[in-house]
Amino acid sequence: MSDAPVNSAPQLQKQATAAQLRRMVKSRPYLPVHEIRRTYGLPGDEDLTVKISTPDGDAWIGLPDREAKLIETLVKQGEVGLIFHEMPRARVVLGIHGATLHA
Repeated sequence: MSDAPVNSAPQLQKQATAAQLRRMVKSRPYLPVHEIRRTYGLPGDEDLTVKISTPDGDAWIGLPDREAKLIETLVKQGEVGLIFHEMPRARVVLGIHGATLHA
């Protein structure tokens, strides 16, 4: 038997919610995707991309599937907008901005 403390609670990985992502995006003029990964301890780099559907067509974002789908939903709801890489070969999301709804 060991005298070391027993950690019976499993380590929980931080998970972003749609509300947290929306608040994070709206609090600044530009939110790089790598900041989302860093804030929530998410894996990712240029090799990890998930396809999301946007009103303007498909795009690729460097987030895990769960968080990518949250961003996809916020974009479809008009809550946030996407900033794309300038190279036209693929629509790669570099960052996210607070969207203003146009009537």
